[in-house]
Amino acid sequence: MLIAEQARARLRSAVKALRGGLPANFNSLRLPSPADVVVTPCEVVDLHGTGILVSRIFRECSSIISLRTSNFYDVPQTFGAANFCLPLAQMGRRDIDSWVKWWLNSTKVCKIICLPYLPADPLVALSVKEMFDVPLCTYIMDDKNVCAEGISDALMEELLAKSSLRLVISPEMRAAYEEKYCMKFWLVPPLALEELISRTPLPVPEGIDPHRGVLIGNVWGQRWLDMLRATFRGSGYQIDWYCNQKNPRALVFDRADLEQDGIRLLDPVLDTDLPAILAKYPYAIMPSDTLDGQSPEAIQAIAELSLPSRIPFVTATSHLPIIVLGSPKSAAARFVTRFGLGEVVPYKTDAVRDALGRVLKPESVSLIRKRSAEIAGSFSARDAAEWIWRSLELGQACDLRYERLMPPAGVDPPAL
Repeated sequence: MLIAEQARARLRSAVKALRGGLPANFNSLRLPSPADVVVTPCEVVDLHGTGILVSRIFRECSSIISLRTSNFYDVPQTFGAANFCLPLAQMGRRDIDSWVKWWLNSTKVCKIICLPYLPADPLVALSVKEMFDVPLCTYIMDDKNVCAEGISDALMEELLAKSSLRLVISPEMRAAYEEKYCMKFWLVPPLALEELISRTPLPVPEGIDPHRGVLIGNVWGQRWLDMLRATFRGSGYQIDWYCNQKNPRALVFDRADLEQDGIRLLDPVLDTDLPAILAKYPYAIMPSDTLDGQSPEAIQAIAELSLPSRIPFVTATSHLPIIVLGSPKSAAARFVTRFGLGEVVPYKTDAVRDALGRVLKPESVSLIRKRSAEIAGSFSARDAAEWIWRSLELGQACDLRYERLMPPAGVDPPAL
């Protein structure tokens, strides 16, 4: 009943705004001019990986207008000099055009970046482009077209064709979209704040418990959590889980029972506090999907094509060995395998025990920390926004830093 009442309240607010012809909070907003527009499917907040990554890349956002097509989290957004939410995500193209004109009629837009996930996201971005005739960048972080349904082929093709620059978050995403659309895509992986990155191998602190590992970020799907619990139940190993959400949505569990299974859910912490916390653990656990068709389509697509932002973060800031659970074909598994940062194992207790026995040997830990330090600087978000805007102006990557880091399979790293 509470959820239904919240939905009714949002609908009443949207209807009221529509009747007035303007967003409900339009009069209180001052738009920067000139401005850059960032289009997202939901709030740019720290409760999910996309929001965290957008905030890291566009840390200086005083000239950004943030447009989103839905509210998923019902928390205030501080990202951007101004932010608007489409009152109804199912609005038609003509209505979206009208709303975009209302939103942006008092400013001059220079550039657009769209992170498409919901069908309305491309429509908003295309409307802004048509209104101002400025360069558009599409950055695909999560798939809703190739492996999972959501955005139609016609709409996605229009968005990509009208984009001067097309970015993806992983080599797997790049391969899937280049194969389907026969267009060039460039890689921008998840990045970490420059001040948190360690470029020299970190020593192993004394006195840490070798049986207690760490998990950071969200777990996408009840099945992942259930398999994780079954794997660690009675294993002799425990996991401290720092989730992005204090009470994870769409997951059903009892905290006491979860802890009995060896997984202790702890409160979210800020990015700036995470490296010091991670230093207290000997290894990190990263659950992913088994890619056997048993999980929902959207969850499988996340595992197969999206590189979780928490994996490069752990690598660049803490150098911990990483154990990925699930299919070796997931984006997370391929990342760990590519750089030799840990192991990929099925959701089986004995397999996890054996893998931890191998990666926690002193010589293995030393090698993984060395490899992590060598690539850590490549995941710095220090000038990522500038890199994207320069590349958008050129219509291609302004340099090949990410292509050298993770070239396509079977392709030698390109020279500058």
